[in-house]
This record gives sequence, structure tokens and C-alpha cells, in this order.
Amino acid sequence: MSLWRLELLRMVRTHRWALVVGVYALFGVLGPVTARYLNEIVANFAGEVTIIMPDPRPVDGVLQFVSNTTQLGLLAVVIVAASALAIDARSEVAAFLRTRVSHPAALLWPRYVVVTATAVAALVVGTAVAWVLTTVLIGALPAGAMLVGTALGALYLAFAVAVLAAAGAVTRGMLPTVFAALAVLIVLPILGVLPPVQPWLPSHLVTAVVALVDGEPAREYLRAVGVTIVVTPLLLVLAARGLERREL
Repeated sequence: MSLWRLELLRMVRTHRWALVVGVYALFGVLGPVTARYLNEIVANFAGEVTIIMPDPRPVDGVLQFVSNTTQLGLLAVVIVAASALAIDARSEVAAFLRTRVSHPAALLWPRYVVVTATAVAALVVGTAVAWVLTTVLIGALPAGAMLVGTALGALYLAFAVAVLAAAGAVTRGMLPTVFAALAVLIVLPILGVLPPVQPWLPSHLVTAVVALVDGEPAREYLRAVGVTIVVTPLLLVLAARGLERREL
């Protein structure tokens, strides 16, 4: 059995794909519903206090979806990615697999591609659900902005999984890999509070779909796209070299 088929079967048979897709699909439902009925929800809990809120706009449905998936959706991706990309977490299994390939780095590529494809598929499913429900409950969304924004979000997920791959190559065990990757992925948005830095960061792509739907031009994300396209392969090279040099 090839490594590619092995990784695909591992993703399917362990139902890890269902965790990621399920989280994104769930928030694809909750985002538009929350945005549409937020006034009623607030009024229910406000009691006798009157709170006046603006009527929901289509962009609010997307905003709610992105806000939720930026946290819990990304966490699900990180956990699933770490389970695959912490290659040397179990030394016995790692030793067995290394004897089946000419170079340890060959173990990396199928895992990275399968995990990234799963994460992107989850994003597409969640976005499609949010798009349909927002259109039904609130109003139409611009197709071009939604498609471009989703593509930028997919590019960020490819970067995030590459961060996991690099973390898995320099740490041992699933938990250290998760913590190391989360540290990087959390620090980037914090750096983004600096206006000169934000447009260059991969994390700038996370909320791109919201800004594009709200009218921001796509060219505002070209710098972040360029940096992400350059950094992602570099992280994978770092991960591959780390696996080659590591001794069990």
C-alpha cells in the first residue's frame, strides 16, 4: 500500500475528517442564524432593558462564521494536523515507517497534502453552508468576493498546516507539536495590531472574505499572499530537513 493511500485511509477511517468538516459546517449554520436573530436573542436576555441594535446585513452572517472558525475551526485543524504530522511521536511506529522509505521526508508529503486538503474541504463546506443560509435569511452576498475570500482562507490553512509540519519536525510528541504551532499562529495576529506589519502577515488572510464582502479591494491582500506563498514551502523544507536529521 502506498503512503498516499495509507494517509487517505487513515483520515477517512479514523473519522478525523468528520471533526474538521463538522466544526466548519456547524458554524456555517450558526453564523448566519446568530446574525439574523441576534436582536431577538439579545431582547430575550435583556429583560426590561431596551437594547437597540442595527438590522443585520449579509456581511454579518459571514462575519459570525469567520469569527467562530478562526478560533475553534482552526483548533480542530491543528489537532487533526498534529495527529498526522507529529511523525516521530510514537518511536516504534516511526521506526517501522522509516524502514519502508528511502528518505524520512517521504513520510511528510502525503500527510501534509491529505491534511491540507481536508482542512480546505472543511472551509469550503462551511463557507457554502454560511453563504446559502445568509442569502436565505438576510440577503445576497457578492459571489466574486466570497470566492476570492474563500481562496485566501484556503491559502492560510495551507500555511497553518505547514507550521504544524515544521513544529512536528522540531518537537517530539503530539502535545508539544500542538503547543508550538498554536504559539506561532497566535503570535501572528498579535503582531498584526501594528499597522505597518499587518498587511504582510499570513494571518491577514483569515478575515479577508469578510472585508471583501464589505467592499475592500482584493489588492489589499497581495502582500500577505506573496509572503504566505514564499513562507509555506520554506516551512515544509524545514520540516523535511528536520525529519532527515532526527535520530530516533
